Amino acid sequence: MASKKKQAVPATAPQISKQVVPAKSASSTKANDPDKKETKKTFLFNWKLALLLGIISFAVYANTLKNGYVLDDSSAIAENKIVQKGTSAISELLSTPYRYGFYVTENDLYRPLSLVVLAVEYQFFGLNPAPNHFFNILIFTCCVIALFFFIDRFFDYKKTGVAFLAALLFAVHPIHTEVVANIKSLDELLCFLFAFLSLMAFLKYMKSGETTLLLLGSVLYFLSYLSKETVVSFLAIYPLIFFFYQNESRKRAILISVASVVVTCIFLYIRFSVLHTYNADHLASTSVVDNALVSPALTFESRMATAVYILGFYLKLLLIPYPLSSDYSFNSIPFVHFSNILPLLSLAIYVFLAVFGTRRLFKNNKDPFAFCILFFLITIALFSNIPFLIGATMGERFMFYGSVGFCLAIALLIEKLAPGDALNDLALLKNVKVLAVIIPVSLIYMVITFNRNQDWESNYTLYKTDITRHPDAGKLNFMYGLEIEKTVAPLEKDPAKQREIRLNGLQYLRRAVEIDTDFAEGYSNVGNAYAYLGKMDSGIYYEELALKMFPAHSMTVNNLADLYYFTKQYPKAIALSLRGIKLTPDNVSPYTNLGRSYLAMGRADSAIYYTRQAIALNPDNGFSYVIMAHTFLVLNQPDSMRKYEAIAKKYNPDFKLQ
Repeated sequence: MASKKKQAVPATAPQISKQVVPAKSASSTKANDPDKKETKKTFLFNWKLALLLGIISFAVYANTLKNGYVLDDSSAIAENKIVQKGTSAISELLSTPYRYGFYVTENDLYRPLSLVVLAVEYQFFGLNPAPNHFFNILIFTCCVIALFFFIDRFFDYKKTGVAFLAALLFAVHPIHTEVVANIKSLDELLCFLFAFLSLMAFLKYMKSGETTLLLLGSVLYFLSYLSKETVVSFLAIYPLIFFFYQNESRKRAILISVASVVVTCIFLYIRFSVLHTYNADHLASTSVVDNALVSPALTFESRMATAVYILGFYLKLLLIPYPLSSDYSFNSIPFVHFSNILPLLSLAIYVFLAVFGTRRLFKNNKDPFAFCILFFLITIALFSNIPFLIGATMGERFMFYGSVGFCLAIALLIEKLAPGDALNDLALLKNVKVLAVIIPVSLIYMVITFNRNQDWESNYTLYKTDITRHPDAGKLNFMYGLEIEKTVAPLEKDPAKQREIRLNGLQYLRRAVEIDTDFAEGYSNVGNAYAYLGKMDSGIYYEELALKMFPAHSMTVNNLADLYYFTKQYPKAIALSLRGIKLTPDNVSPYTNLGRSYLAMGRADSAIYYTRQAIALNPDNGFSYVIMAHTFLVLNQPDSMRKYEAIAKKYNPDFKLQ
């Protein structure tokens, strides 16, 4: 028996040894798990694809680095007093209306995050458009990469090739040039980036159920709101995704939807509080110049028909993005009726898309084409001018979100060119038929985008190009004429040539008021243009027309006061300047006009009083010191005269007292 037990020990020893060896072998197998290797390989390859998308995105817009400040860049940074305080103004930017650093209005917006970023950029680089353009391109690149990873995860990593194709089309599509080339549109870029990062966080939350991911997604959604309020459309996008496409848990889908509503309410509360504090929460009154659809001459039927026609035009630009324009205001898009075939065709297409997309969704709640269609329709609805009128007739920037649905749909259609075994792997990107489509389309889009970027070099180059495409656009004629008068003409030193340039600018300004006969600002600038040409009577005529249309327009008040001064109508100049102070108390112009008008009337004490107020408002306004020097010359006070003459010469070395 004992010997048997002794034999049992060695018999079991090898068994123990065998258990240890397989355990070691299992560990080795785990380390060399082919599935994990494949996952790691796929992960690295996806990042390589993302890097390639980043390089393409940056390259396509690299030529914007030489561009200057254009359009609304002046209000966002070039002339924004708060942004130009740098990082010290961050708290102020978070607690004031969007345009407050540029001008005060009773109907403002609340988009502080883009201004905060611009303030940081200003802190490090000053007033230099190149770094601003660089960061716009960089953030756009991040948008493209975020879109790629979102689509890849949305399809559970089974359509990586489709995700790449969709992101590639988004990166090179020319309709995005306005958003990337316009520094002000940093608000649009940040809004998009944080919105898709929030989708990524919520997708992970649906899989894991980790509360921190729900909170992260909510914070990112809030940051998107702080960038631009148009992300409100995601209140419908979240349920679309998480109740139909990524619907592993109804409870989590409900929590995501509730979280998005809570975030929206918090943002709206903050927005209302800030705007109300600055009396900037009144309903915006859109002018016909900006949105032709507000015209009282339009019938309801014609307004709807034109709005539907414009929706069709958006589709045309997505398919054939040429020619592009920075302006689609009155009268670049003609008013139409439903008796016209074009709005009927547009209506038919949109009704078909809505019905087709909805039916496919309920037939198969994982249908990718249904998602593309519904994403497009939801995000474009805000800008359709159908449920409510917005601040513009049309704008290419309004397609920044909607183009995602379009690009994804095209990628899915291209996918069908590949054989069945290429659908779920990266072989799609190597398929000859796929490459035969995507390469020429991408190259064409890249060339159009690259050329369009050059148009955005300056206001002058942009308007000069776009006026040839929309010669009947009132606002475009106005802006082009104004740019010629204010920027181009002063650069010409030859008086005869400068006069010729100003006459050319005047033609466009007059064309603007011929197109829109109620355009008060247009009439005011026509008057100003005549004044520069020395035609004071014509200048006064147009300024007085403008003042009748818009009595509270401070620019018209100040312009007309100047003209009254130059035509020696001093009492009228004084009366208007006093009105100008009430309208814009922080504007130096009415104070200096009062100073010189009182001086011309022999009232030196009043001249000194108002000119000193001008100096207090802006100590760097050289013209104020000129008035003071002349005033003390009249008063025969040589010491004071020489004092102000010396200061005036610092600003204008050629200044001499007559």
